[in-house]
Amino acid sequence: MKKSNGISAIIGTAIALTIVFAIVIPLFLYMQSLQSLFMQEANRRLQYELERLNEKLEVYTTICGGWGTSELEVCIVIFNPGILSVAVPSIYGESYRYGLIKEDKNLLIIPGEKRIVKLDKIAFNPNVNDTLKIKLITLRGNSFVSKNIIGPRQLPYILAAAVKNMTVGYRYEVEVRMVGVYGCISEEVNQQCGTEAKHEFIPQTFTDKDGIAVFMVAPGNYTITLRVYDFYSNNEIITFETPYLEILDDTVVRLDATHQVPSLIPIPVRVSLPLIRNTVIIMDNDTSQVAIPYIISLGNRSEPLRSVKIRITITLEGLNTYQGLLEEVRISRIIPSESIVKYFTIAVEDDAVINKQVDPSKLGGRILYTISILGAKGEYTGTEYSLQDFEKPLEEGSITLCRLYTQQDRKSSPQPYQLVCETPQ
Repeated sequence: MKKSNGISAIIGTAIALTIVFAIVIPLFLYMQSLQSLFMQEANRRLQYELERLNEKLEVYTTICGGWGTSELEVCIVIFNPGILSVAVPSIYGESYRYGLIKEDKNLLIIPGEKRIVKLDKIAFNPNVNDTLKIKLITLRGNSFVSKNIIGPRQLPYILAAAVKNMTVGYRYEVEVRMVGVYGCISEEVNQQCGTEAKHEFIPQTFTDKDGIAVFMVAPGNYTITLRVYDFYSNNEIITFETPYLEILDDTVVRLDATHQVPSLIPIPVRVSLPLIRNTVIIMDNDTSQVAIPYIISLGNRSEPLRSVKIRITITLEGLNTYQGLLEEVRISRIIPSESIVKYFTIAVEDDAVINKQVDPSKLGGRILYTISILGAKGEYTGTEYSLQDFEKPLEEGSITLCRLYTQQDRKSSPQPYQLVCETPQ
C-alpha cells in the first residue's frame, strides 16, 4: 500500500511539470514576444513623431520671370534648415484668380538645400488683381505654408534705404537691382514690378541731410547702389554699392553719403533791383520823396545766413538833400531760397531856384545809388563771409528826376508844358 502512494506522487509531479513546460512557459514566451512587438512599434512611433517634429521647411513665393510683360512667372523657394530630408509629393496653391491649384512635383529636399520650383499652372497678369498663397504637405504629414502672400502689384516686403549726410548742391540717386534668377522690385505700392527701381533725392537746404527711399520687393537677392551727382553739371562724383542682400522680410539699409564737398564759395547771395537801371520820375514841385527798392536773395545751395550787412550809397546831381547819403542796414536772418524786399527813401529838393528865380537849365536832377552786401555770418558753420565771397554782392542804378516847365514860371504869357530834365555836365 505504501509503494502505490509513492508511485502516485511521482506521476502527479510529472504531470505538473508537463503542464508547466507545455502551457505556462510557451504562454510566458508569447507574452514576452508581444511585449517586444509593442515596444518595437512604440519605438517606431516615437521615432516617427520625433522625425515629424524635426522636419523643417521654409517656403517663400516670388517672381522668377516675365518682368515687364503681361505674364509674370511664379516660383516658390524652398529651404530645408533641418537635419532630415523632406519629401514633398505635391504643391497646393490658393489663388484669388485661379482658385485651389494642385501641382504634383515629388520633391526630395535634403538638409541644407535651397530649391527653386517654378509653378506651371499659375502666372500673374500685372493688370489683373490676384494673390497667391502656397502650402506644402510632406509624406510625414507636416504642412508648411509660405511665409508670404504675393500678388503682381502686392509685393510682400519693404526695403527701406536710409541715406545719411547728404549735402546741398548734389543729387543723390538710390538704385536697387535684382541679383540672381528670382525677385521683383517696385518703387511704390500697387506699381508693376521689375528687375530694378530708382529713387532720387535733391537736398534743398542744409537741413535736408537725411532721406529714406522705400521700395516694395519680392523675396530675392538685391544690391543697392548710391550715386552722387553734381546738381549743376550732372557729373557723377562718387558711387557706393552694397554687397548683395537676401531679402526675406522687411529690411532697412543705412547708406552713408558722406563725401568730400568743395567750398560753396561764392555764396549765392544776390542783390537785384526791381526798377530798371535808368528810371525817370516826374517831380510835382521843388521837393519830392523818392523810394529806391532793392531785393536781397539767397540761393538754395547755401546754409542760412545771419547778420547780413547792406550798404546804400547815394550820389546827387542837381539835387539837394538834408539827410545823409550813406546808410547801412542789417538783415537778421535769411534762409536758402528766400528773397527779401527792402526800400531806401530819400527826400530831395530841386536846386533850380536861386534867389527866388527859376533857372530852367537846373530843373530836375539825378540820383545815383549803389546797393552792396558787405558781409554775413553762416548759421551752421559760423564762417564770416565778406563782399568778395558773394555771387552778386553789388548793384548800381540811377533815377532821373524831371520837371514840367511852362512860361508861367518866367511870369510871361502861358506856353505849352515842357518836360525838362537836367543833364550832367
